[in-house]
Amino acid sequence: MKRLVTFASALAILVRVGAALGDVDPSATYAIEAVRSEGLERTDPETITELLPRGLPASFSGAELVELRRRIKNLALFDQVDVEPEGKTLVVRVRRKFTISPIVDLSTGKTLADSKVTLGAVQHDLDGHGTRLGGKASYSERGLNFTAWLYEHPYRPRSWAREQEIYYAGSGVRFEGADAGHKWHRNRFGAEVELLSPSLYTTKWRYEFQLNAYQETLTAASGPSQPRDGTYLGTASELVYDRYTWNDLTPKGFRGSLELRPGVFVGAAEPRHEARLKVIAGVPLGDKTVLMFNANASAVNGGNPNHSALLGSQAGVRGLPDSLYRNRSQVYGNLELRHALEIAHRWYLQGVLFTDAAVFEPMNARGSVTSGLSAWSTGAGLRLLPTALVDTLLRADLARIHTPLSTWFVQLGINQYF
Repeated sequence: MKRLVTFASALAILVRVGAALGDVDPSATYAIEAVRSEGLERTDPETITELLPRGLPASFSGAELVELRRRIKNLALFDQVDVEPEGKTLVVRVRRKFTISPIVDLSTGKTLADSKVTLGAVQHDLDGHGTRLGGKASYSERGLNFTAWLYEHPYRPRSWAREQEIYYAGSGVRFEGADAGHKWHRNRFGAEVELLSPSLYTTKWRYEFQLNAYQETLTAASGPSQPRDGTYLGTASELVYDRYTWNDLTPKGFRGSLELRPGVFVGAAEPRHEARLKVIAGVPLGDKTVLMFNANASAVNGGNPNHSALLGSQAGVRGLPDSLYRNRSQVYGNLELRHALEIAHRWYLQGVLFTDAAVFEPMNARGSVTSGLSAWSTGAGLRLLPTALVDTLLRADLARIHTPLSTWFVQLGINQYF
C-alpha cells in the first residue's frame, strides 16, 4: 500500500510537470493582461515586457511566448528561464547569474609572443535593462589593445538598440620567406557607433548599421615596403538571421550574418572595403551534449597588408601561427562535439572533440597576393564550466595540426573557443 501511495504521488508530480510543460501550446492564443516576474532581482520588470511583441493588454500566440523565452534566455543574465500563462497573467520565472564579471582572458599561442592576455570587467546589467558597460586592456596580435564599450541588448522588438565603442588597437605585422625582413607595428585609435534595428517577431532578420573611424600610424618599421599613415572613414551594413538560442551547455539553432564594410583610407586615397560572412549553429544531442559549428569568411581589396583578414590559432585553426597570415580572403570553420557532466551545483566538466579547417590567400609586404594555402587540425579538450557566471570558464585544448605544418599544440583559455 505504501508503495502504491508513493507511486501515485510520483505520478501526480509527473502529471503536474507535464501540464506545466504543455501549458504553452504554440498553436493556441492567450489573452494576457499582466506579466509577473520572479527572480529578476536588480533587473527591471520592464526588461521583460520590453521583449513582448505588443504592449499589454494583448493576445499572444503560443509561438510568440516560446519566442519570448528564447529572447529572455539570450540576454545571458539567467541560467534558468520559465514562461507560463496563468489565467490572464504571464508568469516569468528566472534564476539570475552574477552580472558583474571580471574579464580575465588567457589564450596561449604558438609562441609566448603570440599569447593573448586580457584584463577588464563588464557589468552585464548596468541599468536593469540588460545594457552592458565594459572595459578591457589586452596583449594580442603582439601588441597592446584597449577598449571601452556601452552596448544595449538587441532583442527588443519595438525599438532600436545602440552600441558605442572606443578603442586603441596595436598589432605586430610580420612576414616569412623573402619578406622576412619587413615588419612594423600598426597602431589604430578609433571609435564606432552602431544602430541595431528592432528585432521583430514577424521576421528572423535584423539590420545593423555602423559608423567607424580610426587614425592609423606605423612604428618600429623596417624594410623598404612600408604603408603610409592616415585616417580611415567607413560604414558597415550587416544583415543578421537569428534563430539561435544561447545556453551554457547546449546552445541550439542558427545565426548567420552578412556584413559589407565600404570605406576609404584618407591618408593614401586608398579604398578599404571588406565583406564578412559569419555563421554559428548548435544541434543538441541530449540535455548536456551538443554539436557546435562555427564558420567565418572574409575578403578585402588587396594592396595593403594593414587592411587584411587575420588567421591563426587565436581565431581560425588551432596550431596555426598567429599574427603572420594577413590575407586578402579566407574561410575557416570549427566543429566541436561537447558533452558535460555535472560535478557540483551549477558546476560542470565538459569534454570536447574538435576539428578546425581553413583556406586562405596570404599577402606579402607590398599587399600582393601569394599562393593560396590550407590548414587543418584535430584535437580534444576539457572545460571547467561554472554556470553561475556569465561567459566564464577554464579551457584546455590539445590539437594536432596536419597542414601547412605538422606539430602538436596546447592552448589554454577562459572562454569557449567560439
